[in-house]
Amino acid sequence: MKKWFGVCLLCLLATAQARPWLLLFGSTNCDQCAEVKARWMEERELTDEGAVLVFVNVDNENNYRFLKWLEKALKVERPSITLPVMLAGNRMLESMAEFEEAWPKLDELLKLTPRGTAFQTVQQAADQAEDVIVEWDYAPAPARRPPEASSSAEQAATQEEPVADATKANTAPKRLLYVETAENCQHCERQSRELDLLAREMPGLEVTRFEVTTPEGQIMLARVKRHFNLATTDENLAPIVVWNGGFVSGRIATVEELAGALKGQEASETPFWEKDITEEEREELHEEQRAYLKNVTVWTILGGGLVDGINPCTFATSIFLIGYLLYLKRRRHFVLAVGLCFCAGVFVSYLLFGVGLSFIGDFLTRFRILKVLIYGFFALVGFVFAVLHLRDAIRYRRSGKATDMSMGLDTQTHRKIHDRIHSWSKMTGWLALPGAVVLGCVVSSMEFVCTGQVYLPMIMAIIAEGFDWRAFQLLLLYNLAFILPLIGVTLLAYFGVGANKLTKFAKDNVFQTKLLMTVLFLVLGGVMLAFAWRAW
Repeated sequence: MKKWFGVCLLCLLATAQARPWLLLFGSTNCDQCAEVKARWMEERELTDEGAVLVFVNVDNENNYRFLKWLEKALKVERPSITLPVMLAGNRMLESMAEFEEAWPKLDELLKLTPRGTAFQTVQQAADQAEDVIVEWDYAPAPARRPPEASSSAEQAATQEEPVADATKANTAPKRLLYVETAENCQHCERQSRELDLLAREMPGLEVTRFEVTTPEGQIMLARVKRHFNLATTDENLAPIVVWNGGFVSGRIATVEELAGALKGQEASETPFWEKDITEEEREELHEEQRAYLKNVTVWTILGGGLVDGINPCTFATSIFLIGYLLYLKRRRHFVLAVGLCFCAGVFVSYLLFGVGLSFIGDFLTRFRILKVLIYGFFALVGFVFAVLHLRDAIRYRRSGKATDMSMGLDTQTHRKIHDRIHSWSKMTGWLALPGAVVLGCVVSSMEFVCTGQVYLPMIMAIIAEGFDWRAFQLLLLYNLAFILPLIGVTLLAYFGVGANKLTKFAKDNVFQTKLLMTVLFLVLGGVMLAFAWRAW
């Protein structure tokens, strides 16, 4: 038997004059409700001519009770935890995805709209509407069976909820914990409305509320997991309603369900969530956050080193070096040795830069306010650079000219680097190898204006917990990742791939590289913002 069969029994055929309608349950401040209304105004030609969207503001308690009755009559097993909710024909649509799916079929669905006595006032509002959208308020009848009611389901729509009589007799104070999620705005979530109804029906009810985005909310979730032996799970339980003997998570905890659960609760029993938050709990939360940020930092550093190593500044210099060696017709083994020495020079110089800057950064970030400002500054820089690299990607995609990009080395610096390579290439014999190391140091110093855009925020992420042995290991990781593309170019040259092919490859992938830099700076900005927030 279909879930809406009970409603179909009380549906009557619409008269020839009756205008088709559908119900939209939501809040006046709900953005998605406004979106549905706008869509209805724009595309109402998809529906029967004259169809009316009846808006029901659930901030009105009677309207919300009507929604609860309707879901019960339709046998909705898991009511939506968010708003808006729409009755389209005989279907309850509980998400924007369901709205989109049903939209082309509204004309057919409207033919199934219920028009029993419980919906007479809705029909009257639709028939008398001067526009295609009308607001309507449910006015409950006296708590008795009306003569015209033809079924127990319709009777439920005209009576107050039975919870009041069952709960008002027991005036002992009851307590609940509610940790709400930040994913749904206060105008869109429904659990608060259920708790408000329960508070009216149950005198003395005390609801302790926390937001999951706050440290206190996170600590309360940790307490819930420990209390119910759920400490090993990583699942986000919010939104969650908790009493000493149980909890409801991830769905609506209804008035009836909570009233039944609280019946056996001792009034003198002190809930576990009302105890003061200890310093140990706060430190445990901070340690979890630090561990999470450390994991994020490691992957960000590894990815950042790789992306920084293939940025056009570094890649172009490496290609020029290998190409010039091949042009001079040096032996392949010599080219390989020189290329590896050049990579070693870059690695050593960048590592030394990192160590020096880490000491400076570690000293500055010992002052709390200064630490917040520094990380906030790098967060802003990260987001700004993400926009600039995205702009470069778009410009290069349009013109194909490297000169249209602003986030890189200028022509004069490129010329100086090439002059250094020309001068070094005159060295012969074994002197060429240490010369290549020195050349790598010199060139990396000249490129730091470009590559430092990534390296400096990376250093700040590395020393977030201070400059120690672990931070030094992360510096090694970054610099190893940074020179991997350089080693790759050297190996390609050794195996006979010419500079022209490498140049073409680099040019063909400038757009993709710039997009990677955009993503990298967005991630860096987010990590810096997290560090700034934690320091604050």
